[in-house]
Amino acid sequence: MSFPPADPFRPGRWTGHWIWAPRLEGSDRRVLFRRTLTLTEVPERVPFRITTDSRHVLCVNGVELARGPVRHGPRSLSYDHGDAAPALRPGLNVITVLARFYGHPTPWWEPSPATFTLGRGSMAAEFVLGDEVLGTDASWRCTVPAAWTPGRPKHQLVSQIPEVLDARLLDPAWTRPEYDDSSWEPAQLIEARAVVGGAPDSRPPSDPFGALLPRPIPPLTATVRQADVQAGAAPGEFRADFGDVVSGTLRLTLRGPSGSVVDGALVEVDSPIGRQTANSFRYTLRGGEAESFETADPVGGRHAVLSVTGAAELVRVEVVERLRPRPPGPFFECSDQRLTEIYAAGLRTVDLTAHDAYLDCPTREQRAWTGDSVVHQSVDLIANPDWSLARHHPKLAAQPRPDGLLGMVAAGDFASPALPSIPDWALHWIRSVHNLYRYTGDRALVADLLATVEGVLRWFVPFRGGDGLLHDVTGWVLIDWSPVQVTGASAALNALWARALADFAEMAAWLGDLGRAHWARDLHAGVAAGFEAFWDAGRGAYLDTLDIRSVSEHVAATAVCAGLVPGHRRAEVLRLLLDRAALFTRSPMGARGTDQDGPVSSEPVSTRALPDWDVERLVVGAQPFYRYVVHDALALLGAADRIAELCLDWAPMRHGAFRECWEGGSFCHGWSATPTRDLVTYVLGLTPAEPGYTKVRVAPRLGPLTWARGAVPTPHGLVTVEVRDGDLTVDSPVPYEVVR
Repeated sequence: MSFPPADPFRPGRWTGHWIWAPRLEGSDRRVLFRRTLTLTEVPERVPFRITTDSRHVLCVNGVELARGPVRHGPRSLSYDHGDAAPALRPGLNVITVLARFYGHPTPWWEPSPATFTLGRGSMAAEFVLGDEVLGTDASWRCTVPAAWTPGRPKHQLVSQIPEVLDARLLDPAWTRPEYDDSSWEPAQLIEARAVVGGAPDSRPPSDPFGALLPRPIPPLTATVRQADVQAGAAPGEFRADFGDVVSGTLRLTLRGPSGSVVDGALVEVDSPIGRQTANSFRYTLRGGEAESFETADPVGGRHAVLSVTGAAELVRVEVVERLRPRPPGPFFECSDQRLTEIYAAGLRTVDLTAHDAYLDCPTREQRAWTGDSVVHQSVDLIANPDWSLARHHPKLAAQPRPDGLLGMVAAGDFASPALPSIPDWALHWIRSVHNLYRYTGDRALVADLLATVEGVLRWFVPFRGGDGLLHDVTGWVLIDWSPVQVTGASAALNALWARALADFAEMAAWLGDLGRAHWARDLHAGVAAGFEAFWDAGRGAYLDTLDIRSVSEHVAATAVCAGLVPGHRRAEVLRLLLDRAALFTRSPMGARGTDQDGPVSSEPVSTRALPDWDVERLVVGAQPFYRYVVHDALALLGAADRIAELCLDWAPMRHGAFRECWEGGSFCHGWSATPTRDLVTYVLGLTPAEPGYTKVRVAPRLGPLTWARGAVPTPHGLVTVEVRDGDLTVDSPVPYEVVR
């Protein structure tokens, strides 16, 4: 599957103008737009494009054609496009748009700097009708509906805006051609200044958005999931159970008298903190026949908790799951049914956290964290024939601060310069760029991102001491939710930087930029020399810091992946990584998940206490996220045959989707899906032997399994492998090499 399809619109000035409602100011405001047109006949194709700041739902004759735009940075914007012909008919037609301007930052939107009158709410669209173009202008009618009450975010962490809709104030016929909009106002053109001389213009492109580009990913796939509804303990209370975590827009079908009110939310767990961290809503019934309410913003959870006042009847509770597409084809199955189920659970976990970006979780946050996405992307590259989001997300996250470092979140509230960044998350992002190099072989795409990669790497250089190591790096050095020590000179952070330097050098050399490759290799050599200071010969392990005698598998694994471990130490490091009896994990999420105290209680989750465990005997183990690095290290150390059994650590978590941490956290977290990648990458052993899969490497390491089979997508088609009783069968559209 490829996207975007052929886009008939050329770069340059639009025909459609920026429009908005006259005199409308303030945050969380909605505008309804209408434009009627009469056709004697419907053209074979009617290409259209539309964009808004911040959200739109475009319908033609009541048929939804576009919902967007995809999340974007403060100085970028894309447009949705498609063909309106199937929704048009001879005679009277109507184009309608429900547009919304958030104003307040949300997890999926950050404000643009206002430039003249742009950046405070706007919409532009155009439709190609044969030789004519119907664009937005003052002939479009608009109104500001009183049905929605503007809201504000509930909390800095929970920054979704509650939805309050009084359906009595919204005529559902407004999307129909025959609706009388004579009381509506003409739309107001929003004046934007010409970039180079000339008179002011009110058409895109214009600041602050820059050149508008076509939507980079397909429209989200909508699938309806219905819940089992049960009455609650008190009159008027209901609880709808979807059976596992779902993600999309919540849709209620109700019947009852006008003025009845439904309050509710979709939550992971029905608890006070679960309700507090959920995106809530209030809906007032129009009354009469059965009516539907569907939340405007995406929500996620397992249980819809609802409270009905008045004599309203709850007919049906559904979620319209709106997720990025995953066409069929790739698969994995093996002789251990638990691992087959783990592979599927990881796919479901990534599906639920793949919207218009890769999200941490579909429930309490929905933020596109810069570092988390390396796992989602890795899963899509081996299990999804549609690589559009895997290609787009690293570009979305490539929005550096003026000093070169990436924010902790892409295109959302936590991208604010008022918040510190997570330096190591930018280094995981570099690994996602390296994935693009290996899997897509797209030189233009990688070259586009390499300047941002270099800027990230250079941000760390001033923290480098005479020993070649990074010291006292500012920001929130997270590494993992396990208590890895990071004060002073962090071995884990130094190793992540070294791995990123090696990745950059490899990509730069591939692109023919030998000067930058040499620069990165010199810095890497400095880290390698200085890293010796972390080695404790008596313990036979690298310490977490120069001052604290704790040991973690994070440091050991990352040092291997970064090429910092000399050959004579590899056996000792391997023993440490495989000594599962010495490992322990601990997470602040164990007492702070949405099912317990939650993320909004007083003590910051970033608090990291000094070791209170036996540092001479115990090893801090990785949480699910960092296990992608651990498994990479084991494969490099020649122990890929152990990865199948290590993936069984996820068996207790496979309840539809994987949790955030071994000890708690959100009930669906994309960064926990590592086994899905590794059952294909290391157990079946399917990887690119050359960039772009021009050659395939097949190196199965089944470990305790008696058979395994699966298929992966490549730019050239599916590669299928089966290993059974020692026999190997490969079906590949390109040459392959077998590594026994």
